[in-house]
Amino acid sequence: MSEKLRSLFQTYGLWFFIGLILAGLTIGAIVSHVNGQFEQNDLTTPQYAAQPADPAELTFDLEQNKAYSAEDGVVVIEPASSAAQLAQTASITHDPETIWEEDQVVTYNSFTLPDKVEQEDGSLGVLTIPEIGLSVNVFAAKQGEELEAMTQGLAHFSHTSSWDGNIGICGHNVNFDLSDGYFKNLHQLKKGDKLTYSTSLGERTYEVELSKTIAEDDWSYLGRTGENKITLITCISGQPAKRLVVQAAEVK
Repeated sequence: MSEKLRSLFQTYGLWFFIGLILAGLTIGAIVSHVNGQFEQNDLTTPQYAAQPADPAELTFDLEQNKAYSAEDGVVVIEPASSAAQLAQTASITHDPETIWEEDQVVTYNSFTLPDKVEQEDGSLGVLTIPEIGLSVNVFAAKQGEELEAMTQGLAHFSHTSSWDGNIGICGHNVNFDLSDGYFKNLHQLKKGDKLTYSTSLGERTYEVELSKTIAEDDWSYLGRTGENKITLITCISGQPAKRLVVQAAEVK
């Protein structure tokens, strides 16, 4: 039996070793190929995927409408030859003159600006008080210029509303020439008396709520209100440090 094995080994042994060597080489090639495939596949995974360039590292060519990054190497961008060419590269989507349309809002938080009711002659409205037989125009007055406006009629306090909210109006009780002022008989009004005020926005009726003497520097009754009111102020003869205030609220 041993002679037969020895004979077989001598006949096929050399080929057996050659076969082992070839098998080893084949396995090595397969392993190398597989590893190569894994390395290539790794490059397609998210962590190796191409990332967008950092905006801070981008360079923009407005004439070519193109952005360059460090990956593009050295890029020479020629400056625009003129301001006109640079302007042509900008895309204008809005006409600046049409961005802001005419303001159609009349009242802001119970406050109406004088120019929303002002007429060509500078008047804002007409105050009518049947109780004292008065009907007179009210004129716009810049702050500190009420006396000039009162030469035409009554004056509107510019820091008060001209329609919605609290309307502040002042007038002389005695004019500088000692003639009767429009508010000469304002002191005769009492609680419950009615008056009307008309402007280009409409007409409202008010009812007197109070009539009292205040200090000449007391402006508290001219503050803004959510309720529609009208506040009338005039001097008091013989009391230069005092004023008469009459305040009325809109009749609903």
